[in-house]
Parts: sequence; C-alpha cells; structure tokens
Amino acid sequence: MIKIHIGLKGSGKTKKIIEDVNEAVNTEHGNVVCITDGNRLMHDLSRKARMVDTEDFSIRNFDMFDGLICGILAQDYDVTHIFIDSVFKSVKSGTMESLDKFVGDLEKFEKKFGVSFTMMVSAKASDAGENVKKYIVD
Repeated sequence: MIKIHIGLKGSGKTKKIIEDVNEAVNTEHGNVVCITDGNRLMHDLSRKARMVDTEDFSIRNFDMFDGLICGILAQDYDVTHIFIDSVFKSVKSGTMESLDKFVGDLEKFEKKFGVSFTMMVSAKASDAGENVKKYIVD
C-alpha cells in the first residue's frame, strides 16, 4: 500500500504522520521506519519506530533517496512500513516531476518486498503528476 498526504504548509501533515506512525508500531507485525530531516519528531513518535535522519546522509536527489531506502530494506527484512515525512525537505532538489518517478520506484519496492509506504508532500495536489495522484489520501 502506498499513501500520499499532500498539502501546503500548515495543512496538518505532521500531525497525521505522528498519528500514523504511532498506530503502525502498535498494529503491524514488523518494523516501522520513519524517514525525516532532523529529529523534530523524535519526542512525538513511539520509541519502537526506527528514526532515520536524512541530514546524516547528504541526500542530493531522488536516486540517492532510493539508495537510502534500498539500504534500509537490505539491512532489515522485517520492515513492514516506511513513513517519509516532508519528502522535499529530505530531497531539496526534488521536483513534482522527479517525485512522480520516485513513486514508480516505491511501487516496485512495495511489490517486491511487501512494504507499505506513507509519504508527506508539501505541495498543491493540483501540481501532482499521475503516479502521485493515484495514491493521494485525505
């Protein structure tokens, strides 16, 4: 499953990811990972969730972000859900076009490894490409 929460700053995406991560660690039978820039969510998320701070990795583009996800999946076969907070803060050079391609990569990871993804995107939904639009939830 892939879910994308999209909206401009102040639309409640951070509150939603906190709720979703904390619910996932209590209901899923595997490991939950939350990828974010910085550690601002650390005190709001369950300690059972594995936090990955992209500031530690100098992510320059979505290809590098793909590599980060591959590393997470290769290191831990028990990952059931990866949450990505504010994807454009982690991939500062990202565009809506490159995000659309990245979602195609997430589809492949989901199919091959059975991992669910929930991603927060700070943008207008009307600017989303076709791949992104397929997975937008309220």
